[in-house]
Order: sequence, then structure tokens, then C-alpha cells
Amino acid sequence: MGEKNPTEPCSCSEARAYLERFLDQECDQDLQTRLAEHVESCEHCSRQADAERHLRELVRSRCAEQAPAALRARVLGYLSTARITSTTTVGVSTTRITTTVVRTERFGRG
Repeated sequence: MGEKNPTEPCSCSEARAYLERFLDQECDQDLQTRLAEHVESCEHCSRQADAERHLRELVRSRCAEQAPAALRARVLGYLSTARITSTTTVGVSTTRITTTVVRTERFGRG
């Protein structure tokens, strides 16, 4: 989706199209500014943005539970093992080794 001229006011349809990127602050600075001005001045788009923010907060607050330590250790152990697959076809042998390494980081709630 192409971005409009940075001097033109943002329309409701453009605000709807870029709402998620706007809330994630993933737009270029000109578009981010235009969207912020529009959302601030348009009651409908302001309600849409507020509803999306509220939904995100609900999802974030409900997804705070962690898996039990034993389950987490089993899953991480499984994911970090090497898997070897061998096949032989008419005298040609093929071996594929796949290793998956999983790094985890803890993110704070915020």
C-alpha cells in the first residue's frame, strides 16, 4: 500500500489501513505524524485506536502465564536435539542432519 504525500492530511481509510503499524510505531516519521494528527482529531478513528490498544492490553495481560518448569525443560530439550534422516535410493545414500537451537529471553510485562 503506497503512502500518500506527507503534506496531505490523513484520511480515515488510510488511518484504518495503517492502524496496527501506527500503534506499533512502525511507520516512517511523516506518516506516523499524519496518523497521530488524524487519530487525535477524528472521533471515529480515535475510538478505533483506543479499542485496538485495549484489546492488545487484554491479550497481553491474559498471556502472562508460564508453562510449568518440567514441561518447558522437556520442550526446550526436544527442540535442541539433532535430528538425522537417512534415505537410500538405487545405490545413492543421502543423509540430512538438522539441528535446531532455541534461545529464550524473558520479556517483562509492560
